[in-house]
Amino acid sequence: MSLRMEQGMEHLRNALAKVLTEYVEFPRGVLVTVMDAKVTRDMLHGKAVLSVLPEDRIKDVKAALLEYEHDIKDGLAHELRMRRIPDIFWDFDTTEARAAEVESKLNELKRQGEI
Repeated sequence: MSLRMEQGMEHLRNALAKVLTEYVEFPRGVLVTVMDAKVTRDMLHGKAVLSVLPEDRIKDVKAALLEYEHDIKDGLAHELRMRRIPDIFWDFDTTEARAAEVESKLNELKRQGEI
């Protein structure tokens, strides 16, 4: 990947973080962080990876993103100053849940004396 493309994706990630902060009202007690953002070469489609804490509120965050979809695109258009704003597809980072599950299984194996 070219340096210019990487810088563009970093710019998209920063703009997306700013827009989500300013335009989207997430449910109380939910922390949403933009972990990564990528865009296709033709700039038609983008993918944003979000971290949601607590993870059991991902459905609420999806609903908020859907509700504010138009505001997000408007905010990105203002921040990025592009002719066409890519369609953003949302993905969620569940690393913490998987790590907790692995650690739980390891602790169980230690208690059983298998490790």
